[in-house]
Amino acid sequence: MIIDLHTHYIDDPSALGEQLREDMLKCHVKPESWLCSEEEYLSGTAAADCAVCFGLRGSATGWAVSNARVAAFVKRHPEKYVYFASIDPLDADALDQLRFEHRSNGCRGLKLGPIYQGVHPLDERYMPLYEYCQANELPIMTHMATTFSSGVPIDYARPCHMDAVACRFPRLRIVMAHMSHPWEGEAIAVVRRNRNLYVDISALYYRPWQFYNSMRLAQEYGCTEKIFFGSDYPATTTADSIRGVLDMNKVIRGTGLPEISQSVLEDIVHRDSLAVLGIER
Repeated sequence: MIIDLHTHYIDDPSALGEQLREDMLKCHVKPESWLCSEEEYLSGTAAADCAVCFGLRGSATGWAVSNARVAAFVKRHPEKYVYFASIDPLDADALDQLRFEHRSNGCRGLKLGPIYQGVHPLDERYMPLYEYCQANELPIMTHMATTFSSGVPIDYARPCHMDAVACRFPRLRIVMAHMSHPWEGEAIAVVRRNRNLYVDISALYYRPWQFYNSMRLAQEYGCTEKIFFGSDYPATTTADSIRGVLDMNKVIRGTGLPEISQSVLEDIVHRDSLAVLGIER
């Protein structure tokens, strides 16, 4: 079983605002690379047995992916894909939106991104969303890592803030995306001490030295069971991400540096992250 816990479905160019496009180009990212047709998305995630599918909404930085479009795609392919809604806490009706996506569109989790949404993770505007998700056993996937978007303090992406959230909402399952790079050490420290905190390794394999050191640290701290597989499609495909994870030790062969346990890497790729998060397929 391979579950890709982190994929984006963005098929509408209007979902990428002008500020976002400028920020992408500034960081040498082509905006078009974040767009995909339905056929391209199906092909790019073909190596997964199941994938979590979401968009992203953050008016502060120009993200405006339609939840309706993502939900409609998942309804066309319910045997493989799981829908997470994205809600912008700056919207006055944010909680009503979450209720609708949960009760009417069948979302199984919530996608957030403080550094995209311009709201500190401990801001009171997030609290009703956290409370609803905890009460309804909806896990949260949150972008806690650096990004190309500008205009929001990078501090909003620090994993230590989710440590405080996890303490306040002990039954709320939270996944911090991208192992919170470049704060992987901080992320490992907080997932190790909180039963309800996890990380995914999406979009990390193509930074091999950083990825290797992060995984060594997780292995040394004995918390690799808190790590989930994800690709960050369309940043990379599921198949390329699997290869990148399983071939991680290539970067240090011949150096005398200690390898990452191959069984640990296999376990991450094949972990049933949906079951851990309480999501029944």
